[in-house]
Amino acid sequence: MALIQLTKLSFTYEGSYDPVFTDLTCQLDTGWRLGLIGRNGRGKTTLLRLLAGELIPQGTVQMPLTPALFPFPVLDQDLTALGVLCACAPNAPEWRLRLETNGLNLPEAVLLQPYRTLSRGEQTKLMLAALFARDDTYPLIDEPTNHLDLRGRDQVADYLAKKDGFLLVSHDRAFLNRCIDHTLSINRSTVAVQRGNFDTWETELERKNSGEQARNEQIRKDITRMTESARRQAEWSRKTEQGKYHVQSSDVAVADRGYIGARSAAMMKRSLHTQARIEQNIEEKKALLRDFEPVGELKLTPLAHPKRRLLELRDVNVRYGERTVCRGITFALEQGERVALTGRNGAGKSSLLKAVCGLSDALYGYVSLAPGLVVSYVPQSSEGLCGSLRDWIAERGVDETLFKAILRNMDFGRQQFDKAVEQYSEGQKKKLLLARSLCERAHLYVWDEPLNYIDVFSRMQLEALILSAKPTLLIVEHDRAFLERVCTRTVDLDAFGG
Repeated sequence: MALIQLTKLSFTYEGSYDPVFTDLTCQLDTGWRLGLIGRNGRGKTTLLRLLAGELIPQGTVQMPLTPALFPFPVLDQDLTALGVLCACAPNAPEWRLRLETNGLNLPEAVLLQPYRTLSRGEQTKLMLAALFARDDTYPLIDEPTNHLDLRGRDQVADYLAKKDGFLLVSHDRAFLNRCIDHTLSINRSTVAVQRGNFDTWETELERKNSGEQARNEQIRKDITRMTESARRQAEWSRKTEQGKYHVQSSDVAVADRGYIGARSAAMMKRSLHTQARIEQNIEEKKALLRDFEPVGELKLTPLAHPKRRLLELRDVNVRYGERTVCRGITFALEQGERVALTGRNGAGKSSLLKAVCGLSDALYGYVSLAPGLVVSYVPQSSEGLCGSLRDWIAERGVDETLFKAILRNMDFGRQQFDKAVEQYSEGQKKKLLLARSLCERAHLYVWDEPLNYIDVFSRMQLEALILSAKPTLLIVEHDRAFLERVCTRTVDLDAFGG
């Protein structure tokens, strides 16, 4: 048994006043198939980089194996896929590389193609094959599912379930359930290791939350009561101190002032001691507040359209230049429906969504939108987001108070509001795009892979919101659990001709 030992690990990014970790101590077994879970911004990717040696912390990291961080950088994308495999795992024999790619259902012909021509899903599988072809390394896997379709996620999960040990960051609940046997959760103030898959962890979280919520509420009431008591003590001390300077004029004024001054000083001393004791009790009470991860409620107010049918496609082809990737797409979307577009990577799902929003001309055929249709769009990529948050909000014309309230309800700390947008994690950037859409009143919400990098708690919030508000939704997403819970039906583009 080989153990990773973290002792009093602390880390803060240069120029930041917000520490990511403070005195983190835990012990991990390299034989576990370990899933790393936590809210966006809690430091999951940072922890992987610390374990990989890319960042230098205070404290100690004892790593018995050589860490290998997925994904690997590819310096020459003109190499063949096999060439990239050899570069990423230079000591692995070719038979081992081919064994790993076979385990991920990568066709033999893919290995002979230039790396840059592969789909993002194929590139992901290739990097995983290189990762596990290396012996005596400990795999650190950061968000492998973001570019995988539903079938690809199932294949990769089954592949990982056969491996000996790794540390995996993912927010896909169905994916985690298929491949992990332990969880490491980064909570508000602690970390916790637990045996079992995601469902086991979620059940334990709900049990702890139900007990700790009532306990925390009582502690907060005690803190409020003691804070008010401290305020009254401070006010009484101030009035007592002022009183010794307001002795009425008389023949014995000097004596009176001396007596009252001495008495006031004694009372002031007792009052300050009482105030200090109350404030100490407040701090002790605050220390008793435990990790409680509430899943807050989000709000959405869709517009009602006079037409029942909002969108219709009939015999539509998706074409890029002279290349047609999907033929004969036919379906309609009626008000109140929540339709998921599924299909292999490259089937034209994102192009179809962009065309509905007027952002692409890749569709050829009959496309009909209801007159006056208001559409709210969440793009797949958050690339290019930059500047101050206030400027970003103003440029998009949404209500700043509502926008920030939505972010706060998705565990977006107030201290993040003062940072430049480009300093946010990928999950935090995606929350900006989602919050903007939730601020907009629309007839149709078009979301393209909205859950990429989004933490599991926020996914649960969005599920509850959609089931409550019942917006008309056209979505591309590969989180199987999310789709099964919120969508009324699916349209599989693979069922149409390619």
